[in-house]
Amino acid sequence: MELKLKVFKQSLEGFDYLANVDYKLLEGVLDPRLIDGLENGLVQKFEIVTEQSWKLIKTLLLKHEAVDTKTPKQAIKAYYTAGYINEDDYLLWIQALNDRNTLSHRYDEAAYQQTLVKMSEYASFFKRLEKLVEQRLTDV
Repeated sequence: MELKLKVFKQSLEGFDYLANVDYKLLEGVLDPRLIDGLENGLVQKFEIVTEQSWKLIKTLLLKHEAVDTKTPKQAIKAYYTAGYINEDDYLLWIQALNDRNTLSHRYDEAAYQQTLVKMSEYASFFKRLEKLVEQRLTDV
């Protein structure tokens, strides 16, 4: 469990940093191709942290609730049903998962741009999740 949390925290650190960069401010300073590269890095880190988040809670659910889930959506729903997160965070997490799936096919530029706008909100959520998991582990 601790290893899963460590991996999640490591992936979250880089994602949180890139999610809170003001890319519009950088437009006057950096080459657009460099900004595109940074945004692509942000998307990749988002995909990784989203993947690590559900694997982390899958492990937590199995260990502490004896609930075995097979898919990301099952794990997130079981985590919500067990009372670990509120409905707003549950819905946001499902949206993040859906956005991750959409971003794996970047041919939809509009969806890509819409998701980039949500990255800071997703980073805030994953930081809350990190604290919730850490608190759960110290309470047990």
